[in-house]
Amino acid sequence: MPIKNYTTGIAEDKTVGEIMGLLAGKGARYIQINYDEQNRPAGISFAVLIEGLPIPFKLPCNFDGVFRSMAREYTKSSARYRWERNPKSKAQARRVAWRIIKDWVAAQMALIEAEQASLAQVFLPYAVPNSQTQLTVYDQFMEEIASQKALPAAPDHA
Repeated sequence: MPIKNYTTGIAEDKTVGEIMGLLAGKGARYIQINYDEQNRPAGISFAVLIEGLPIPFKLPCNFDGVFRSMAREYTKSSARYRWERNPKSKAQARRVAWRIIKDWVAAQMALIEAEQASLAQVFLPYAVPNSQTQLTVYDQFMEEIASQKALPAAPDHA
C-alpha cells in the first residue's frame, strides 16, 4: 500500500502555513519555522500556555524516513535505483512528509476539539521542558532507555 499523500503536488511552504494555522487556532503563543542549510523548512517550533505556563514544542519533519519508505515502494531494483537517484524524488518526499505532518496535526486537533485529549497529552513527546538542552520529552526518554541498557544487569538474589 502506498504511503499517504504520495502523489501530492502541494508545496512545502503552503503545507507549513496550513500547519501554522492549525496551531494558531489552538492558541499557539508563537510559531517558528526551523530551516535547513538550503533554507527549506525542516521543522516547526511553537509554544502554548499549559496551566498558565508557556511550554515550547518542536515538531520535526523526518524527510529521510519518508524517502526510504517511498523508495521501498519501487520493488524492481532498476526502478528503485532511478527513483533514489532522481533529485525530484527528494523534493517529492519533502512534500509528502509535510502533508503527513499536517494530517497528523489536524487529527490531533480533532481529538482536542472532541475533548478526548488535551493539547498537552497529544503533543507531550514533542515538548521541550529544558530550554538549555533543547531535547524533547521523547529524546529524554530515549536517552534514559539507552543509559539503562548500558548499565550492567542487576545480580539475581534468588
